[in-house]
Amino acid sequence: MNTFAKINLYFFSEKDVDLKNNIVFGTFYDPKKKKWRKDSFPFPDVYYNRRGGELKRNKRVQNVRKTFDQLNISKINAQHFYDKWFSYVKLKQYPELKPHLPHTTLFQSKQDLKDMFKTTSRVYLKSLKQNNGVGVMSVSKTKKGYTYKYYRKTKLHKQTVKNLNRLMKVIRSFFQNKPFIVQKAIDLLTYQKRPLDLRCDVQRNGKGSLEFVAHSVRVGSKNAHITNTKSNPNIYRFEDFFKNHMGYSNEQFNQLKQRLETFLFLVYQRVEDCYGPFGEMGMGIDIGIDQQKQLWLIECNVKPGKNSMWVYDEKTINRAFYNPLSYT
Repeated sequence: MNTFAKINLYFFSEKDVDLKNNIVFGTFYDPKKKKWRKDSFPFPDVYYNRRGGELKRNKRVQNVRKTFDQLNISKINAQHFYDKWFSYVKLKQYPELKPHLPHTTLFQSKQDLKDMFKTTSRVYLKSLKQNNGVGVMSVSKTKKGYTYKYYRKTKLHKQTVKNLNRLMKVIRSFFQNKPFIVQKAIDLLTYQKRPLDLRCDVQRNGKGSLEFVAHSVRVGSKNAHITNTKSNPNIYRFEDFFKNHMGYSNEQFNQLKQRLETFLFLVYQRVEDCYGPFGEMGMGIDIGIDQQKQLWLIECNVKPGKNSMWVYDEKTINRAFYNPLSYT
C-alpha cells in the first residue's frame, strides 16, 4: 500500500524513539525478502498517532509527542484523543449540530442522575476518554428499581438494584473515581428487536477532498446495550441492509444516503473547526438513527479501527487504508 502511495512507511512505539539522536528504530515490510524487518530511520515527515489518550500514564509518550510538535512534524490527525465532554461542549455551539447531539451532562453528583431521569427512563454513563465500549454503562429506570448493563472484556453484566444509593455504589466501583458523562439514550432503530447504528468511514484523500469510503450497519447482539465489537454485532453493508433487510425502496435508500452523507460532511467540517485538520476520522464516526428516522451523532474517534470493513470488497478495504497514506 505504501508503494502505491509512494511513501516510506514504518511503525514504531515510544520505546523505539531515540530523542537524543533524532532516530527512530522502525518496523517495516521488506517486499523483496517478504518479511517484516527493523531498521533505523530519521524522524518522520508525517506521523499517525495511534497511541492512547491518557498521557499521564506514560511520560515517554508525552515527551515524544512534545518533541515532534516542537520540530513541526505533521500529524495525519490534529487530535490524538477525544474528551467526550469537551467534544460535546464544543460541538453543541453549532446550531445545525445541536439537535443531533443526545442531551449530555458531566457527572458531578447523584443529583445529575436524578435530573436526567426526570426526562428519560434510560441513560448511558461513559468514561471521558475510553472507547470501543470500554467504560460504558447503560442504566434503565424501571418499576423494580434501576437495571444496569456493562461489559467486562466480552462478558455482559446485567443486574437490577432497588434504589439510587445502591446504584451509586455500582457506578463508583465501575468508574473508579474517573470522570464520566451522563447521556440520554437514543431510541435507536432495531432489527429483530436488536439495536443498530452506523459506522461511517470518512477520509481525506490525496487531494485533500473528503471521501465517503464505506458505511457499515452494526446490529447489536441480544440484550446488548452497545453495538461495537465487544458485543459481537452482526455487520452489514449499508445498501444491502436497508434494501434487503429493512425493505427500503431505491428512492427511500437514496434519500437516506443523501441525508447521511450531508450530515457526515457537516460533522467532519465542524470537528475540524474545533480541533484542526483530520486525514482520517473513518470508522470513528458513529451515527444513530432513531425510530423517527432522525440522525444522531453518537461519537467520533480519532484512531479508528477497520473492524467493520470486512463485509466490503477488497477494493473498498484497500481504499480505506490507501487514503490516509496518500493524504500525507
